Amino acid sequence: AVFSRVAWVLGWSATHVGAMAAAGEKRPADGLLEGPRLAKVAKAKAPVAKGKAPVAKALVSKAPVAKAPFAKAPIAKAPVAKAVVAKTLVAKAPVVKASLGKAPVAKATVGKALVAKAPQVKPPAGTAPVGKAPLLKAPVGNAPMAKAPVVEHPSESSTAGAPKIDSWKEFEESDPLYALLGEVSNDKVFGPDGQVRLATVERYLQKCFIQKVITQPKDWVEVWAAMDIPVDNQVAVLEPILSFAIKHSPEGLGKVVSELLIGHRVKTKSIEESVAVAYKGLDDKYFNMADFLFAIFPRGPTSPWGWSRIGWSWQEWWKLVEGTLSPLDGLAAFDSLVELLARIEREGQTILVEQPQLWTEKRLSAARALLCKFAGFDKEEDLLACVDIDLDM
Repeated sequence: AVFSRVAWVLGWSATHVGAMAAAGEKRPADGLLEGPRLAKVAKAKAPVAKGKAPVAKALVSKAPVAKAPFAKAPIAKAPVAKAVVAKTLVAKAPVVKASLGKAPVAKATVGKALVAKAPQVKPPAGTAPVGKAPLLKAPVGNAPMAKAPVVEHPSESSTAGAPKIDSWKEFEESDPLYALLGEVSNDKVFGPDGQVRLATVERYLQKCFIQKVITQPKDWVEVWAAMDIPVDNQVAVLEPILSFAIKHSPEGLGKVVSELLIGHRVKTKSIEESVAVAYKGLDDKYFNMADFLFAIFPRGPTSPWGWSRIGWSWQEWWKLVEGTLSPLDGLAAFDSLVELLARIEREGQTILVEQPQLWTEKRLSAARALLCKFAGFDKEEDLLACVDIDLDM
């Protein structure tokens, strides 16, 4: 641009001087033109300016030179193109997989460790020439597998197994319950013919009730399981247990029966059938059946102590009440039912008539009817005068 201006000035000067020379004018010594001369010069410039118009166009034509810096703008975009370089770093991630791929090499070393153990066992087995034989590796590997079952020494296996079978005898003094479980497991109450061995059952009952080997009712769950009693023949063992306990040690028998039921060892039907034989026409001064029925009462808002099980309801419980109390003597059954209802009311801290979820009018009516049956009352009015329980809605 500077050079263009200089060229333009020089061109203009040359033109101006030429015009003055053509007009016969001279520049004064001070370099200033006189008035008339200036007018002539101005007139002379007009055509000169028009004649030199192409010079001005030359400057315009050089305008693209100023655009040249803008043409360099793509250079600023070069760093953006370098962003691709960051992607190349991500592409190097597979290098990490290569290290993971070497993990199988660690397994190969484990396999070699096994090979290293094989020669360590062979040298003491025989001489060096034998160890060199490659065919001996196969039998050496198979030898431990063949020796795993102890068949080569039957005498040793029988003698070693005998103490283990009778090991419970060593605990008859220190841990009688453990010894009883071992004895019951080895000497079953059912013989090979499927018949109950009553003498064996009575021997165990002597230890349980007389010698007091069992101190807690829940221990009966383990003893019953050790007997391996068939599900379809539970009465054959449960009835002798009840009869023996009633005769020798009846206190706490109801809790034993409830633990067997809650522990899923006996069925309700087996209990009903056993009680029907063991308690037939007898008294129950310890309220064992009341204890049993109270423990399995359906759990509810006013009976948090009760038994909760799928399918267990008040209807099922009431069937068991009738089945287990009916075999007793009439007055004994009446007293047991009154004790049961009073305990439910006392423990629930709410009278039965205010427990509508479990004791509806229909159920209270069933209770009144059963009490009248046990006591021999013809009218419910006589019942209400004999009990302290509010059974009237």
